[in-house]
Amino acid sequence: MMTLMLIDDDVPMLEYVEYLLGPLGLELQLVATASGSEEALERFHTALPDLVIIDIGLPGMDGLELAEAFRITKPEVRLVFLTCFEDFHYSKRAIQLEADDYLIKDELSPEQLKATLSKAISRFRSHEELLERYSFRQAIERNKEVLKQSFLKQLLSGAEDRENTLLFGERLGIFWKLPYFRQGFLHIDAASATERYRYKDLPLIHFAVNNIALELSAGQGSITPIMTKDADIFLVWNVAGPEHPEHGLADFMESVRQKAEQYLKITVRGFYSGAAASVRQFDALYRALAESRDANFYHAAVPVAALESRSAFRQTTEWKGDKARSMLSLALEEYNAAWIDLAVNQWIHQVSEDKLLPRLVKEICGHFVRQMAFEAGAQAEEEFFTQLEQTVHIDEAARLTKRELRNLWRQHTLAPVVAEEKDLRLQAVDSFLEEHVDRMVTSIDMAEHLHLNASYFSRYFKKLAGVNFTDYVNQYKMNMAITMLGRPNETVENVAYTLGFSDRAYFSKVFKKYSGKSPSGYKAQRTEGGEPDE
Repeated sequence: MMTLMLIDDDVPMLEYVEYLLGPLGLELQLVATASGSEEALERFHTALPDLVIIDIGLPGMDGLELAEAFRITKPEVRLVFLTCFEDFHYSKRAIQLEADDYLIKDELSPEQLKATLSKAISRFRSHEELLERYSFRQAIERNKEVLKQSFLKQLLSGAEDRENTLLFGERLGIFWKLPYFRQGFLHIDAASATERYRYKDLPLIHFAVNNIALELSAGQGSITPIMTKDADIFLVWNVAGPEHPEHGLADFMESVRQKAEQYLKITVRGFYSGAAASVRQFDALYRALAESRDANFYHAAVPVAALESRSAFRQTTEWKGDKARSMLSLALEEYNAAWIDLAVNQWIHQVSEDKLLPRLVKEICGHFVRQMAFEAGAQAEEEFFTQLEQTVHIDEAARLTKRELRNLWRQHTLAPVVAEEKDLRLQAVDSFLEEHVDRMVTSIDMAEHLHLNASYFSRYFKKLAGVNFTDYVNQYKMNMAITMLGRPNETVENVAYTLGFSDRAYFSKVFKKYSGKSPSGYKAQRTEGGEPDE
């Protein structure tokens, strides 16, 4: 039985098509529906349907762009387009995508829908052998990637018989006729990928990004993508000489990055070496590239960048993260996930200023996760540690770590009834505050995050929460301040700074408004026999 997915931003139309499917008596199983492009991408990757009925006029990515994205993941998927517009431009693009049909909503009838779907099913069945051949070709392509990795390994072995190695490459479709090479790699940002996909889906995403690179390189035979065993795609650009400008490789990386963001909704970064080398220096250039992998770890995150040849990192054990560890324990004790972001953000800020050796940063991030797992009595995802080891930027490591810590916190803390007690809209606000607890969040910031007009959001929020947004945020922060001030040796200045207040006097004013006491007065009260220091 074929599986079917329906996509239309017009929900009544979506329900109407689903209603029409019932009495048709076709061997079709509806496995997913979606009313938006992002939702459609996510559900398609989960369900991988055989047939998709898709509205062309979707906001954001239109139906034709979505269909192209679907074809990257599952090239054999059958497509039926549905639209209000009888436009030749649309139908021409639909034909280019080998659509089974192109239906006008206003003319849709049960008979027409049945005829269209029957044709798609018939085509699917009559092409079973073709599909088997496709599966075989896919297996060949995957094996081809393994062979390309073997080809790369031979090149990097330093063996003298490079001519035979290059002949082996030609049998794989790699024709390097020019004497020099530039190298780089595409890195799939694990933090962005795991926001949308499960860890077990990442190999498929890796393969999909490689397919994008292969498709784009078809028009530029001099650039060869080779999948690696981790989350990277190695790129080799065959050029005439060492003076050949490097922007061609950078432009190619940017094209792959944009396609991956558009179709897969993930972040891909590109890095390349500024040097070029002959085939006899190929292995030395590769080693230099590998050794420079962490060179941009603390640099501003840019989509495509040249790697520095060397970087000076501190190899001290000074930043063990003891303060961050105590905050992570508070996240469990106080049932407040904001401590997670606060702990990791502060620690990351400190190690970034000192440029701690990236390997040590990743090790300590891993220790944070293991500590939380132990204290929460929960299980960390083993794949997290693999992905953490492969991160190339401090921001990627931090976001991946916070995501895993929040997952462990939820396993330990959240019962279903707790999640239901608070309005989902306020839960979304709280989540944003958790992630930005170390800065002053305004109603404009929150409105932009929710894609709402700022004036509308302020009125809407007060009606929803019963207080204005500023009071809500201040009360949220003061609850955390009360907990922090109850800890021995904690200073008022540090609490104010930690919670995003640049001025102690203003912090004290806000604290007194919501707690009835000054910060130092509250701290003195918590310490037996203590006196206020103000």
